[in-house]
Formats: sequence, C-alpha cells, structure tokens
Amino acid sequence: MYYAREPGKIIHLRYDTLAQMLTLGNVRAGNKMVVMETCAGLVLGAVMERMGGYGSIIQLYPGGGPVRAATSCFGFPKPFYNNLHEFPLSKVDSLLCGTLSMEALPSEPEDAALTEEETNGLVDEKQTSVQGTEEESSAETAMEINQTVEQETMDINAEDAEIKENKERENKENVREKQRKQWERRKKLTETAALLREKNADG
Repeated sequence: MYYAREPGKIIHLRYDTLAQMLTLGNVRAGNKMVVMETCAGLVLGAVMERMGGYGSIIQLYPGGGPVRAATSCFGFPKPFYNNLHEFPLSKVDSLLCGTLSMEALPSEPEDAALTEEETNGLVDEKQTSVQGTEEESSAETAMEINQTVEQETMDINAEDAEIKENKERENKENVREKQRKQWERRKKLTETAALLREKNADG
C-alpha cells in the first residue's frame, strides 16, 4: 500500500528488501528483537507479524515518540502489543554506560491522595455555594422588590455554579488520567530499560 501510493514515507523500501531484512535479521517467534526504523512503523509491523505475538520487541525511536502509522494498518489484536516495548534512542547511550537514572516509581498511581484532595475541595465548594444561596435568600426576604428579576438571576447563578463545578470536576479527572498515563509510561520505560540492560537481543 505505502510502496504504491507514498513510497517516500517508507524510504522507498521494496517488498523483497523487507523480506530479506526479516530473514537475515533472524526474526522468528520467541525471539527478543530490537527495532530501529524510520519507515512509519512498516518494519516494526512486519517484525510483529513474523513473530506472531511471541517473544519481545523493543522499538527504539528518535524524537518525542514512536511513529506507528503503518503498524496500525496491520490490524493486530491487543495481545500483540503486550510484548511491544519502546525506548527513546537518545537515552540508550546513558543506559549502556550506567548513568541513566529512572525516577523512583510510586507503588500506586497516586489516585488515593488525589481523591482525598478532590473530595475536600468539592466539600468546600459546596459549603461556599450554600453560604452564597443563604445570603441571596436573606437579601430577597429583606427587599422583596422585583422578585421575578431576582429569581431569574438566581437561576442564572445556579446554572453558572453547576457549569463551573462540572468544568472543575472534568479538569480534575483529566489531571488524574494524565498522571495515571505518565505513571504507566514510566513503568513501561523502566521495564524496557531492564530488558535492554540484559544485552541479549537475538536480532
């Protein structure tokens, strides 16, 4: 597909060249393979297909993250991705020299501490909103002028408070999800570093 439409994305890699790479690279099920490529994930996908979900694959990538556009076109089931690890190319030298320092991982994704803080924050918000409505109701009884106008403003204030509370809740959920993903990523990087330190890749 890529070779016919956009061969530049896969650096004009031909089918027969890819087949030779897989054969000469000792790619087979149960092996431990290290893949470094700039073909939009085509070579990685071919290696994953040849291994059939058995063994482990470490993908080294330059830049901010791995490119797997072509890999997703293979349509692999989820178990295939369980043995796929990734590691930044810029950290390989420090890993092999022994100077790579991975931060100490927390035992949990820090959800417990976050939920306590969030519940405390929500309680405080509810108390302040209750106090605000009490002040508005006392002002209403004292003045009793233009009740309909005040009722409309109260409805608008209540809607604004609900919208604000929903936004804050969504923001806190997003922060918690982001922290969980960062924790999982750091854990996976540590596992990959341990695999690379063994220096026993088959190809």
